[in-house]
Amino acid sequence: MANQRNSASPSPPPQPPVAAAPGPRAAALQKVFAGALSSSLKADSYANFSSCFPTPAKYCPTALEGVWKQLNTRLEEECMRDFEKILEERSVVEGLNQWDTLIDDARRRKNRAVEGEQPSRPLHTLSADELYRAHTTPFLQQTATELESKLQATQQNNVQMMENIAAQRVEMEQLISGLESVVRDIEGSVEAMSGAEESSTEGLKKDVWELEQEVAATR
Repeated sequence: MANQRNSASPSPPPQPPVAAAPGPRAAALQKVFAGALSSSLKADSYANFSSCFPTPAKYCPTALEGVWKQLNTRLEEECMRDFEKILEERSVVEGLNQWDTLIDDARRRKNRAVEGEQPSRPLHTLSADELYRAHTTPFLQQTATELESKLQATQQNNVQMMENIAAQRVEMEQLISGLESVVRDIEGSVEAMSGAEESSTEGLKKDVWELEQEVAATR
């Protein structure tokens, strides 16, 4: 028994999914709204409507009645659409269904208590470690899930960053290679120009010497 108490208790079962279909209370709410809307539309009878437009009611009652029907139909559609939108935005059906589930569960617990039925493992028999784990396990599981999600996102960002760095490194290497090629071309041009200048200077010296020799011979 002691070993059983000290063993790690399993994590509490997840909450059962809440049905999206309207339960008893959600259906009752929709029925009440539909009844109230129907009563409001009935109050806007053709007699009341036509009394506001005596001239059209006298000379073109058929057209006026058609307008009255269209207005009532449009009003009913708009009210129903707004009602459904509110139910969806506020999650009214899910909330009422969850309320039904809680009430049913409370009734079952009450019936078991009245009938003298005891749970398979009374809470007062749980050890401190089991109670601690029962309270902290859901939080730890949620935290672990969040951390794992953040870790995966960080790893993906790191992979993307490494790919960007590798691409930039290749681009830099290509740029450096291009610069080195330009430098070699410039150095080759300088060497070629230096050689050409030396050849030109030697040729000029030779021409001057020959000219001096010719002048000296004529003297």
